[in-house]
Amino acid sequence: MNKHVQQAVESILNSIPELQLPINIESIAKSRGILIKPYPLGDDVSGLLAIENGKAVIGVNHTESKVRRRFTIAHELGHYELHREEGKLFVDKNFKMFRSQTSGNTPHNQRLEQEANAFAAAILMPEALVKQEAAKLEFDLGSEEAIQILSKKFDVSSTAMCIRLSKLGILD
Repeated sequence: MNKHVQQAVESILNSIPELQLPINIESIAKSRGILIKPYPLGDDVSGLLAIENGKAVIGVNHTESKVRRRFTIAHELGHYELHREEGKLFVDKNFKMFRSQTSGNTPHNQRLEQEANAFAAAILMPEALVKQEAAKLEFDLGSEEAIQILSKKFDVSSTAMCIRLSKLGILD
């Protein structure tokens, strides 16, 4: 993970007196002055971040699953924390994220989206807590049951948990 992404996540998590699972991502976003609004964004948009006059709003597709909405909020918070100087509108469409300021899927836009995804994963599934909870499990971490237990504890999808475990080197 990019060092500045990790530093941004750690700065936020270190400001929380007592971390409890699942991470309350809505509370974190609100503490940063961001308004969260559920919107009927249609089938192809998960969420967006709009910034105007220094104020930010995260719009979240209220028809999607709770775990998907949590990841979307974390992803858009990542854009806010990491990229707010780069644009005023970020849209998460068809699970392929793009910035509306620029057309096309440029390498720069891909980097911004990868950073926002890394931010979301790291803030919802902090490395130390994932390792701590994984160590408590007395069976194979590659098992579907273990992934489900961790997914529920962190309130994320099993896919997100598998990717996080893999990136942390816990799941081979």
